[in-house]
Amino acid sequence: MATQTKISVVSEEQMETVGEPIFHRMRNVLNSIHVSAGLINHRLREFHVADVGRVADMLEANSHEYGRYLTQDPKGKKIPHFLGQLGEELAQNHLDTLTELTTLNYHLEQLEYFLTVGQAPLRVGGFKDSVQFATIMDEALATHQGELDRMGVQVCREYQKIGEGILEVSKLLSIVVHLIRNAINEMRKITDRTHRLTLSVLPCPDREGFVRLQVADTGSGIPLDCLTRVFSPQVSGEQSDLLPNLHASAVAAKELAGSLRVWSDGPMQGAIFTLDLPVIHTEGER
Repeated sequence: MATQTKISVVSEEQMETVGEPIFHRMRNVLNSIHVSAGLINHRLREFHVADVGRVADMLEANSHEYGRYLTQDPKGKKIPHFLGQLGEELAQNHLDTLTELTTLNYHLEQLEYFLTVGQAPLRVGGFKDSVQFATIMDEALATHQGELDRMGVQVCREYQKIGEGILEVSKLLSIVVHLIRNAINEMRKITDRTHRLTLSVLPCPDREGFVRLQVADTGSGIPLDCLTRVFSPQVSGEQSDLLPNLHASAVAAKELAGSLRVWSDGPMQGAIFTLDLPVIHTEGER
């Protein structure tokens, strides 16, 4: 007998409820973008570039007697000290501006991510549907592809042939999206190497009737004594709306009757997140 799948009809009211958190986060990110842009504008105005031109004019006017002008003239004697102070100020403003530009770029990438998620097909939680596991991995990857391309990350797919299963698709997709987001965050911390993100789908080798999904990165890694705390509840803070909550992903995995764990050989050695899930196979895929 063919397996029946529930089809959910989403009302406009439900769509507004589901979409509200994303728009709330987008509004917060837009506020951060406005703040960063304002700070950059303010700091650029504090670059005393005109002072460099004035010093150049003073030196040009006394080009026939640099030595006397810089050592004996009251105005000329102040120039070396003034240039030193100006150089320090410009260097600090330059560093502050670069830092704020990095923050601005991060917020723009977050906004791009939320826009992509907002355009994704809406799935209402609580309903099970047929799942192609490789398709779920690729769908989660697609929301981050632009960022990965800009970072120069090599993406490797290692998908073994797995039949369709029946799972709560929205919950599974959310877990994989968070794992990829976490991998990107950790790879971004290491700038002196070429990074690789590996996505794997395979039959669980030690648990019959389970599928194994893995997300492996070449990022900053995890100290061995911290492995047990990776899935601890996230401390509330301003960035909690922007960063993935791995604790929530671990809880979601348990709700799917599966498990989520992590392994790392230590700092600078990357990490591998492994999601094992039971599969209710569709008819003909047993």
